[in-house]
Amino acid sequence: MDNRSSARALRERDRQDLTTGHITQKILLFAIPTILGNLFQQLYNVVDTLIVGNFAANSTECIAAVNSSFPIMMFFSSLFMGVSMGANIIVSQYKGAKDHENMEKAMTTTFTLSMLVGVIITVLGLCFAGPLLRLLGTPENIMDKSATYLRIVFIGTCGNIVYNGMNGLIRGLGDAKTPMYALIIAAILNIILDLVFVACFHWDVAGVAWATIIAHFASGLLLLWWQSKGVYGAKINFRNLKPDKKISGMILRLGLPAAIQNAAFASGMLVTQGFANRFGSNYIAANGIIMKVDGFAMMPMMGLQAAITTYVGQNIGAGDIKRTNDGIRSTCIMAVCFSIVLGFILYFFGKYLMAAFNVNQEALTMGVRGLQFLCFFYVFMAIQNVLGGALRGAGASTSSALVGVITTAVRLPLGYILAIMPLNRDCQAAVDAGLYATRELAEKAGVGMEHYFGMFQTFGFGMVLGLCVLLPIYIWGNWRSKGITDKAKAAAGRGPRPAE
Repeated sequence: MDNRSSARALRERDRQDLTTGHITQKILLFAIPTILGNLFQQLYNVVDTLIVGNFAANSTECIAAVNSSFPIMMFFSSLFMGVSMGANIIVSQYKGAKDHENMEKAMTTTFTLSMLVGVIITVLGLCFAGPLLRLLGTPENIMDKSATYLRIVFIGTCGNIVYNGMNGLIRGLGDAKTPMYALIIAAILNIILDLVFVACFHWDVAGVAWATIIAHFASGLLLLWWQSKGVYGAKINFRNLKPDKKISGMILRLGLPAAIQNAAFASGMLVTQGFANRFGSNYIAANGIIMKVDGFAMMPMMGLQAAITTYVGQNIGAGDIKRTNDGIRSTCIMAVCFSIVLGFILYFFGKYLMAAFNVNQEALTMGVRGLQFLCFFYVFMAIQNVLGGALRGAGASTSSALVGVITTAVRLPLGYILAIMPLNRDCQAAVDAGLYATRELAEKAGVGMEHYFGMFQTFGFGMVLGLCVLLPIYIWGNWRSKGITDKAKAAAGRGPRPAE
């Protein structure tokens, strides 16, 4: 029995070590559990919407309320994602270098910093949820529901951070299976609680929010318990949670660009949500459903992105530049193949998925048009995800962040030009013709609503632009010399080669 257990442990450690073995096979073996985990994560996001759509008193308004809150949640989450991304880079590189002492310091430091950020986000979120919704022009018919949903989600911020933070750390260590199991448990628990809180208790959006944060907290505790068993050769030291100063500095240095990128993206989403709110609750609901359906299409690409981030981190940490390059090329090919197949499927069959959400016909029509348009841009997003993940894994998070900032800076004025300006023009024309007293009344009456499609055109353009900015950075940038370990520095010519 002991021999069998030892053999299993050796096989598991070999699977988590991405610095040896067949490249494509190792990346796929890491990506597949990640994709399945993302599938279940997306599943319980979709189940939230499905249950609200079929059991809430006013389904379209409830769906719109949840979706209008998402950009605000993303903005505050960006504060934490910087810590998470910096930790993922450091842990994966120390894993590749077989430096278990610094792995444990990085894990402990990450947990402490994450909880500190979680408290800050909770306080800020509870204070500013309502004012931010008003600032974005959230329609009055969904304002109360949106505020209720947001405040409950912010109450559960620390649980959400434990859940996401442990996911990132464990994947950085090369283990994609355990986070998958935790996500499956979270999805099942979330579905059960959704049915109880919404279908039985009729809590509507409040029920969805409580179900989500309870599921996150439960799966986060499961991952904390698992790493505490010492199965990775390192674990969080709960007896001494004082952050290591050197590693804290590296986490913040590597994570700050990612935080800026996420903050820029989230800020862009806040402005974009303000644009979307101009087109009413039907468009908000339609766009939210697209994000759910589109999320399924993006899962293989996101799984490959997570795999290449860890893969590059470990191989850069081990000082193996050639294997790093070979893995990136292989992952790009896989991502392109997935994106073409999934784009084809969603173009022809996506309307049936969208119909399951039980929104009204106008929202459904908007959603189908947008989805069929965006399918043509999946290839650009697939390659961008892989290359961006590779740069982050290498430690070149500034280069990756630059892409997000530039894309957001261009996409926002474009959205205004393609969608909001035509809407304003048509409403003003209706006022000038004497049909309405003010532009606001014309807008409420539905004048110019057909210009919502400019929002989808903006999203498609952003995918193309992101790849155009990222590709030169990948080809000619110095990202291969950003490793933090002694082996990485030696391979880049920045230091003596350490003794093996």
